[in-house]
Amino acid sequence: MGLSNSKVLTFMNENALINDVSLRFGVIGAGQKGNKDADIFAGYTYANGKQIYPSLAVNFSKNDMLHLKNIPVEDRIHFEDFRGAARTPSLVVENFDPQLNPNADKLRSQLIEAMERKFMDVDHLFICAGAGGGFGTGFVSLVLSLIKEQFFPVPITLLLSSPFDDFTEMSNAILLLAEIKEFIDLQNELFSPGQEKPLGSVILTDNKKLFNDFTTKKENRLNSGTLISWKDEGNDAIISTIHEANLIPANFGSDNSTYDPSDFIKIVQLSGGFLSIHKASIEAPYESNTLKSKMSNSIQLGYFSCGHDYETATMYGGFVLRPSSASIFKDVKTEQTIKHVISEFNSTAQGKYGDPIWFDEYAVIYTIFSGMSLPNRVVEMTKEYDEMLEKQKQVKNKDIELNISSVMESVKQSTFNPYQKRGANKFGGGIAGGFGGSVFNRKQENQIEDEVASTTEEITEPKNRFGNNVDDVKPTNVWNKIQNRK
Repeated sequence: MGLSNSKVLTFMNENALINDVSLRFGVIGAGQKGNKDADIFAGYTYANGKQIYPSLAVNFSKNDMLHLKNIPVEDRIHFEDFRGAARTPSLVVENFDPQLNPNADKLRSQLIEAMERKFMDVDHLFICAGAGGGFGTGFVSLVLSLIKEQFFPVPITLLLSSPFDDFTEMSNAILLLAEIKEFIDLQNELFSPGQEKPLGSVILTDNKKLFNDFTTKKENRLNSGTLISWKDEGNDAIISTIHEANLIPANFGSDNSTYDPSDFIKIVQLSGGFLSIHKASIEAPYESNTLKSKMSNSIQLGYFSCGHDYETATMYGGFVLRPSSASIFKDVKTEQTIKHVISEFNSTAQGKYGDPIWFDEYAVIYTIFSGMSLPNRVVEMTKEYDEMLEKQKQVKNKDIELNISSVMESVKQSTFNPYQKRGANKFGGGIAGGFGGSVFNRKQENQIEDEVASTTEEITEPKNRFGNNVDDVKPTNVWNKIQNRK
């Protein structure tokens, strides 16, 4: 039986209900976070045991892939001679660039061979990565360049997670998402709304929200003794929701209003912008107020919410997976309630809502928005980064001032030296030579000032750690001159 990491999937697997999918997509997981996401996708199977999503894990670090459960060793692509990317995306971009690395074609060939072997029968690719890491972030930036080279024969969806509370990861994520926004803007100029887009959609999830949500769950006294991994449970919730949204239109019909596989494909491949999927379970009795609140809360507060401006969506879609006995979902008031919730978030997007039937005892409502602009979470993250940077500057500028004038006076007045040889005068005679540079050096004040000034002149030209003048070291542009990527 295939992976069952949600209540919905458990029921489907136990009843052998998974026989088709709406969109046949393959998965590339890049970097440690992406590898884990791809490993979850790789665990899903049809009722006959066949893998649904052919998956690859790609990485500069072999150790990141050691503990994968569902991706076999031959599908874990480690690029030789690399031992990680050290949260430095430019390492990936530059090493895959033939103009910068003589071995770039070899790396590209290794990727092409794996993709040709694994993805011959897919219509779409999901590329998963953490937006703030090293390899994954750099690989996504590389993917945007490769799309422009027509490297991929099928459309791409990016599945990304945004970081929090880490200075380096936040800066990487902000740069990557700015690059994605620029790519989307260019793509919108080149392709009409009804055309299939090379970058079909972008899904962004917020690690800060996941952490806070599961922290609140842990604080509940009923869960105080339960092990809760916000990363594992968060990944399961996100990937299983995407999987369910792909499965349900292909495996369940309706006696009222269907949501066809083609409807799901359209919303994933045509919008070319940010996409979110929202899920809520509803128990009987299925009152309209409960439906409205559950649906609204899933959109506003769900794992995919991420501060999206839903008014910018160009398309919407979704369905209520309803029990066969729950005829209330065919009632006009139910349809009116769903349309009202959609219009509250977006009154202009085009779309469709269905009500497929299943045979469990509760309903599950899925709502999808696509074609959205950059989510507000990215703006918030930029502000958080600026605040962290300002705090860091303040800490670095903190300096303790010491008034040592009286101590210096005391030191200058002292003449005691147990090691000096006896001289001719009655107090021991001759004056000993000093060492220079120390505050305990008993020279005249003007001599100290002269030496300090002299020392300052000698170090005004800064050196880097290898001894070269700083002016001689050319700075490296972020991610290999991303301003020239068009």
